[in-house]
Amino acid sequence: MRRAFTLVETVIAILAIALLAVFTLVILSSPRNSRSAARQLKDSTQVHGIIQSLVAWTNSNQGDYPLPSLIDASDQTVGEKGRAKDTTANIFSLLIYHGNISPELCISPMESNWSSIHTDEDFEYEAPKKAVNPANALWDPAFSADFTGGKVGNFSYGHLQPSGTRSKPAGTDLAATEPTGRLRAWRDTFSTTEAIVANRGPEITSVAADYAPTLKNKSSNTLLIHGGRRTWEGNIGYNDGHVEFETSLRPTGSVRFDSATGERWDTLFFDEPDDVNQSNAFLGIFTTAGEKPSEFKGIWD
Repeated sequence: MRRAFTLVETVIAILAIALLAVFTLVILSSPRNSRSAARQLKDSTQVHGIIQSLVAWTNSNQGDYPLPSLIDASDQTVGEKGRAKDTTANIFSLLIYHGNISPELCISPMESNWSSIHTDEDFEYEAPKKAVNPANALWDPAFSADFTGGKVGNFSYGHLQPSGTRSKPAGTDLAATEPTGRLRAWRDTFSTTEAIVANRGPEITSVAADYAPTLKNKSSNTLLIHGGRRTWEGNIGYNDGHVEFETSLRPTGSVRFDSATGERWDTLFFDEPDDVNQSNAFLGIFTTAGEKPSEFKGIWD
């Protein structure tokens, strides 16, 4: 004979079904499923890892983050002279070559432009053939950050533009140099508000008084890294090592700067033209470099 469900069993079954329905509804209504959430967490870990690689570099470089122009002073690695060496590709190739970071860490697990940006599987750790003098090279010049014009880039993230100068007070050594511009933040300052590395952002042509940005390309691939086609979302790493997931191009954790019209919040992927001291953060991927912000060329997708 079949035994009917008891009242307790019936209540338990109903509760179990209800909980399953709620759980399913939460998963389906969430903007990120569990797999996407896992990739977002991995991406956050990678941003933190990149910051840690920069910090590790400072231990033997007087607190400064890598500047290839200081390392390749005898022009043995690339043909560019002086601060022109301080491009995104050279900075992170330098870190890879010296064991501070891996090529795999340079590609976000949330990368949305797989046709143009992927891991450098052929990085040369010894005597790189594209160096001016392979035997004395200090990084692999074949490592690329340029994904424009049909080329393939090997770096996913945006980083602080290292523009500025280093002045040395009279009668002091190199350790006493005082950086200017964004170089003031391109070092281990432990600041909680200085953004250093992030998921790269879209090209911004202007920012309104209410901080609403105007995007040059409203279909930028960067909008798909974590979010949808309309808004940017991403992980931002700060100079004290912490990483925040932000849903705004002007995150609440960023700094204010003094502009010609008063104090303003900083939009991280836009170089505010009224910041005369270049104290605002400007993150991107840069294929040319120099001392002045105008000598840097950012690329966008």
